[in-house]
Amino acid sequence: MSTDSTPEMLDGGCHCGRVKVTIPARSAGVVVCHCADCQKLHGNSFALFAAAPTDVRWTGEEHVVWYASSPANERSFCGHCGSRLAKRPTDAAGQAARILVSAGLFDPALPRTVVKNLWLEQKPAWVEAARTAPLTPEAFVALALAEPIGTETAQYGYALRAASGNKKPPGVIALTWIAASDPAERERIRAHSRQNVQDFQAEPGFISIITGFTGLRGFTVTAWEDEASMRRALSGHHAVAMAELFGERFVASVWTSVWTPTRVNRLWVRCTACGALEDASDDHRACNCCEAPLPERPEFW
Repeated sequence: MSTDSTPEMLDGGCHCGRVKVTIPARSAGVVVCHCADCQKLHGNSFALFAAAPTDVRWTGEEHVVWYASSPANERSFCGHCGSRLAKRPTDAAGQAARILVSAGLFDPALPRTVVKNLWLEQKPAWVEAARTAPLTPEAFVALALAEPIGTETAQYGYALRAASGNKKPPGVIALTWIAASDPAERERIRAHSRQNVQDFQAEPGFISIITGFTGLRGFTVTAWEDEASMRRALSGHHAVAMAELFGERFVASVWTSVWTPTRVNRLWVRCTACGALEDASDDHRACNCCEAPLPERPEFW
């Protein structure tokens, strides 16, 4: 039994009142789906509560009509007033796992917040979707690409790092930027990049890559043991991408380069015991000041 004024169950219903629903108050916060199907079927985004089907109680089910909105999902509405009620997967396993109940059926004064926005890339340009946390990496990238932030002198986007665990200092650094003509071309570049990273990680001489996008401009910084390692990795999918670049009308502009270090400075690690900043370039494991174990030495790049 609840020990405060918060109800254990939430009661809602359709516009005409023929269909009523009760769900546990512990159901997840409001999730907002901006996909194209929800926009067509709801007049805009679909705000929902996710719940286990066994926790949801319906009355007036004889008035509920189910509609196959896609091969994977079906949605229901009241046959009298047309109020949108719920969405559920069409397969038996999915139906047993969850049902998505329309948040609009319940008291709008409920103390609920939006915990997640789905399919932001399909939302109308006139919709301001609240940013919610935590975000998955995929959602963060979609948000960064859909809603770019910038000033006259700076543009913000996203970046990711993929590392091999190779702790040798880089003998070669490759810098590249590539500008897409439009968002569709940007996605094509990103698809090539994902394939390239897979090839890079299979090369023993690969150290790491930092890559990302600001607006329509992509960039990569890759670190290698030597140029031979880099050339071996670039002979894979990267060669396919380059053939498209020069053989088709693909990308607006591009620049590539290869750099060798003039000087590789020492790599310093802070001893957690005495606070000394220790030269750990040779990867020794004990602090020279207090002999305490040092934290694991990170990669050079």
